Amino acid sequence: MQRKTLNDNAEFACPIVGTCLTIAELRRICRKFGDAVPEAASDYEAHVFLVGQAKITASPASKYLQKYLDKKYRKELRMFWKTEDEAELRRLWRERADAGDVPGPFWALMSHPTATNELLRDVYGEVHMLSHRVGAANRADLAKLSRLEDKLAETAAALEDSKLVLRQAVSVWKTRCRQAMEELAAERTKRQAAERERISLREAIENSAVAAVRRDRDILRDQLMELADRLQTTEAEAGRQALLLERMHADLTKTRQELADRDSEVAALEASLFAALGEAAAAHAAHAEHHIDDPDGLGDHHDQPHACTGDCPCPAGGCRRDPAAAGSSLHLVGGGLAGKRVLYVGGRSSLVSHYKVLAEKFGCELIHHDGGREQSSHRLWELLGCADAVVCPVDCVSHEACSLVKQACKGCLKPLILARSSGLSSLARSLAELGAPAQ
Repeated sequence: MQRKTLNDNAEFACPIVGTCLTIAELRRICRKFGDAVPEAASDYEAHVFLVGQAKITASPASKYLQKYLDKKYRKELRMFWKTEDEAELRRLWRERADAGDVPGPFWALMSHPTATNELLRDVYGEVHMLSHRVGAANRADLAKLSRLEDKLAETAAALEDSKLVLRQAVSVWKTRCRQAMEELAAERTKRQAAERERISLREAIENSAVAAVRRDRDILRDQLMELADRLQTTEAEAGRQALLLERMHADLTKTRQELADRDSEVAALEASLFAALGEAAAAHAAHAEHHIDDPDGLGDHHDQPHACTGDCPCPAGGCRRDPAAAGSSLHLVGGGLAGKRVLYVGGRSSLVSHYKVLAEKFGCELIHHDGGREQSSHRLWELLGCADAVVCPVDCVSHEACSLVKQACKGCLKPLILARSSGLSSLARSLAELGAPAQ
């Protein structure tokens, strides 16, 4: 619904401007539009100018006044906007008017989109009569002001009489103060004599207490010497502790340096191991590619173990299938990992990129699930559905994920290897076991 504007309420522009704006606001708004209203103009002339501008459609003054009233009375606008019922609007108006709040509710009703003409005229009539009552009250206030001025003159005369009496009282007070100062001087003399007597008594008491003070001094001196000895012992112990801390700090620095050296050696060894594993993976891939069954000769070699020819690229110059692995569910169908997807559940997140590179060297694609640390079990089910085999390191995976993987692989008859550790060498052994050709 579109709210009513000042142009829509042109017939009520006079009471809107006169009721919803103070004289200071009226003057300030008129000054924004140049010399249309001179500074020497009366409040009535400024009111007439702004009312006339409010009736002009799309005039700058009308637009500015509309925005100014909406901003000034936004609280009342929100209150009245919540209802469209005429009875409820009357109730809100009556409640706010009885509380003495007229300008905001008056503007909210005049701009309300569903307010009827009858309601607007009733409210306008109340505001109009209220202005008459205010005028009558002002005239009564003027008469009262005249009476108060007469009373003020009488009060001023009485005040002058009171001042005269007060001057006389001040004179009497000064005489009494002078007498009091004389009495105070006599009292001060008596007090000085008493102070001298008090000092004499204090000296006598101090002389009688000298022996007791000396005894206390000797006791305190002995205690001070004892404390000095204890302080010296404590400082020596603190020195020994500081020396011990320095030695421990030196040992810690040395240990950290040795640990850094060991870390460097471990990194170098891991790099060497990674390179060796890559060569082994390449050899396994070449071996699997060499032993792909010929589609035309499946019947001839189905029941016989395969033996390498002289051209076999195996590292040992020939290959054999492990008889103990024949028929094991840990081997992929068809042998080899080329083109397969291996799901790695758990492990260390810092090694995921190395896991994937190692799997590429075995000719397969590795997909990873963190075992429940951040990824959900629903995501694990999705990855299990598209994986050909699963590797799960038991040292770095949650019990929930491990149990879920076991159940899923058992139900889907997918190869599952539970690796002892999450290191690269353990993953390489698992991939080699999965890629070993079945006998």
